[in-house]
Amino acid sequence: MAPNRRRNKNYILATAALLIVVVAAIIAAGCTAGTSTPGAVIGLTGVSWSLDSYCDENSTLVGVLQGTEITARFDDGKVTGLAGCNQYGGDYHQNGAALSFSTLAQTLKYCEEPRGIMEQEARFMEVLGSTAGYRIENDRLLLTDAAGATVLVFTKEKPASIVGTSWTLAGLAGEDGGLVPVVPGTTVTAVFGADGRIGGSAGCNRYGADYAVHGADLMIEPTTMTEMYCGEPSGVMEQEDRYLALLAEVASCRVEGDRLILTDANGTDILVFEPIIRAPDLPLAGTDWVLDGYSTGKDAVSPVIAGTEITAMFAPDGKVAGSAGCNHYGGSYSLDGGNLSVSSLFSTLMYCGEPEGIMEQEGKYLALLANVSSYRVQGDRLTLTDAEGTDLLFFVVAEEVPPAPLAGTNWVLDTYSTGEDAVSSVIAKTTITVTFSPDGNIAGNAGCNNYGAAYRLDGTNLSVSPPVSTKMYCGEPEGIMEQEARYLTLLESVAGYRIDGNRLDLLDGAGGILLSFRADDADRS
Repeated sequence: MAPNRRRNKNYILATAALLIVVVAAIIAAGCTAGTSTPGAVIGLTGVSWSLDSYCDENSTLVGVLQGTEITARFDDGKVTGLAGCNQYGGDYHQNGAALSFSTLAQTLKYCEEPRGIMEQEARFMEVLGSTAGYRIENDRLLLTDAAGATVLVFTKEKPASIVGTSWTLAGLAGEDGGLVPVVPGTTVTAVFGADGRIGGSAGCNRYGADYAVHGADLMIEPTTMTEMYCGEPSGVMEQEDRYLALLAEVASCRVEGDRLILTDANGTDILVFEPIIRAPDLPLAGTDWVLDGYSTGKDAVSPVIAGTEITAMFAPDGKVAGSAGCNHYGGSYSLDGGNLSVSSLFSTLMYCGEPEGIMEQEGKYLALLANVSSYRVQGDRLTLTDAEGTDLLFFVVAEEVPPAPLAGTNWVLDTYSTGEDAVSSVIAKTTITVTFSPDGNIAGNAGCNNYGAAYRLDGTNLSVSPPVSTKMYCGEPEGIMEQEARYLTLLESVAGYRIDGNRLDLLDGAGGILLSFRADDADRS
């Protein structure tokens, strides 16, 4: 028997009409009294609530504007949250199902986007202030007015994942328990890595620790850190000690609006963070990296000795070079995804007696560099790691130095090529210089004799005519005349140049470095 299509059609129309009536009734009753029994008191506090809808001027429940967030949290007689643009707070009074608010206050920011956000915020604060009761239905908090009409509907916020997030400290609990802002001129950060490590700057020193998060529960293991001392700004070291002590007390976390709040086992807010607008990850190759700290074993990290600088530049051609603190070094590297290996390391053979410990630091650095197995870049920071996953070397991007001009700068030779990829530093107690004059001539001292020559520029192409020098003989230090002869020969072989900040490299026709100089700022003309 064929189905009765007319009967089915009438049934569908009747059902649709009924649904329309039901929906209309729900809309019309948006701000009227509900029929549910008031929920238990348990569940109001200790939970972060997110506003789903509110009663507008027409007594209709409307949804929160897309792209905005309004929150509420109830703890110890205080209500706090985000009103969409501004933070707010005040007192609340609860007795059974009765709930009221007083002394509500807000910050005074103005937000233009999205359209209508300030009007929504004003309406929310007005309705919140008129609240007279509440009930909880499943994971929803409904606030009601004196007539029992539902005026605000919140949903229970799910704990936000902090894994992979980066934050900067806005405030921390003082000795009296109250939150205080960070010391002006200091920056304290927390980066929650996907590898279960938290790290960042404690204001002066770098720190790191293991962490575990389960829902809202957060545990942070004892921290390791560098051991620098910062005298300025005033109070930075005391703040650092306080911050690290509070980290050890953390028991839970929550995200309210754009803030991360860490609490202790009693539920007291002890650390308040704001998000870091993270810069894009810099490339490994082509970035000037400066060592910030290095592993000394057993999870200990040491800062670089004050007054020394260790650098690394991974060139796109597979070469790595830099300063190890006293000597210049070079080598080769290979990449395979995040895997990194460094080989064929060599360095110049100078000895530096100051500052104390510089040669031991240099030896440790080069040994760690040779043991590198992988790397990761996080914004402007580079970490080199061994095969067991232990972090060995910690770099930051070098501060950008305006390039010194080729002409008019007094350049002092640091190293020179001895052939077959070998490099030698200048003999101790000898100085080799060059100055490029705007008139197309160069002059300087080759270690023993003064010399001069003509030069020509075409972009970064550079050629130098055979140098002419005085004819003195210097017997000391040993090797000075051989070094001078090598220098003048290399100078005549130059085919190009490049300047990186206060460093000048003179290159051969294949782009290899023949002579490497630094700018002598004291004599720059």
